[in-house]
Amino acid sequence: MPDHAAGGGAFEDQASSLRRLLGGSMLRSALFIGGDSGIGQTALVAGTAEAMARRGHAVLVVDGQPHLRSGAGWFGLSPRGDLAEALSGQRRLDEVLLHAAGGVTWAPAARLGPAGLAGGGVDGAAEVADRVLGELSARFDCVLVDVPADRADRWWPAAAHAGAVLLGSTGAARSVTATYSALKMLALEVGQRRYLWWMGRAADPAAAEAAWGKVAQTARRFLQVRLDYAGAVPLDAGVPRAQRLRRPLSAVFPASPAAAACALLAEQLDLPVSAQSPPEAPEAVWRGLLLGEAPLGPDPAQNRGGSVGDPGVDDPWTSSGAAQRVLPDPARDPTQTRRQAATQTATQIPTQNPAPFGAPGRTALVSR
Repeated sequence: MPDHAAGGGAFEDQASSLRRLLGGSMLRSALFIGGDSGIGQTALVAGTAEAMARRGHAVLVVDGQPHLRSGAGWFGLSPRGDLAEALSGQRRLDEVLLHAAGGVTWAPAARLGPAGLAGGGVDGAAEVADRVLGELSARFDCVLVDVPADRADRWWPAAAHAGAVLLGSTGAARSVTATYSALKMLALEVGQRRYLWWMGRAADPAAAEAAWGKVAQTARRFLQVRLDYAGAVPLDAGVPRAQRLRRPLSAVFPASPAAAACALLAEQLDLPVSAQSPPEAPEAVWRGLLLGEAPLGPDPAQNRGGSVGDPGVDDPWTSSGAAQRVLPDPARDPTQTRRQAATQTATQIPTQNPAPFGAPGRTALVSR
């Protein structure tokens, strides 16, 4: 595959400049955090990035996957460095960015840690990081972060700055439990965010939605977290075929179920989301996503406050017997009445979300 780096940067600069002239300066950002491996997250990120590019966005995928699992490798791209090296001044940003077919740029970021920067660096590294963040803000208006399951804890600080946080699982109890554990830690470390749950490798959309509903009910009760349904990504033979061809799924199999799912997710992420607080400036979002902030405390338990239940004792999705235990019945919990009242008040706020992919006609949030 030819190297797209030569003309990619100029195209991105022109496109982003045009968007700013037309008033489109909002940064779209999403953090995909894997709670379980092998569910198809990187394929979803790649397909969604392609769909966002088709919608006219300059898209950067910050790829936290190890090299052998990196989505950039699907396009025949070989990493020349890591984003942490660019932020610390060890490499130029253009040495790190990889330009793929379909208009998506990839930035390997497996070496980014809790503090953002890799070890070492040069004198004046803070100024270098500021300059790199400024370049990223000027060149891209959409950033998707692909975080592997075994490194999720390194990216919790970034979740506080993402426009949406997406977690996925299959319908298997082990997969749901692993991903729910990641959601629990996010709720304790980061607090309220826009959390979306998607079901991967789904053979039965109705069963997938039912599994999500149980998780959402549990998360609402024990974590007091609203968990929207992003839908089900079906098993699709076109995904590994596109990977072998090293081409975007939408270009090779545009009518495939997975390509359609990615297009609908991109549509959902592209719409403004109602929020109680004003959104961060794009530069602040970039800084938060890549440099982050330290968690509130070394022990997540001290961040719970008095309103969150103790998942270690009662939460059916965090115990070793999660697959066998019966989910709680909110109607039998007298304290749930007050929680439901608060939740119902929150869901009365109008939203502009379209029907999420995989669930035709669904427009309401789960907490109702």
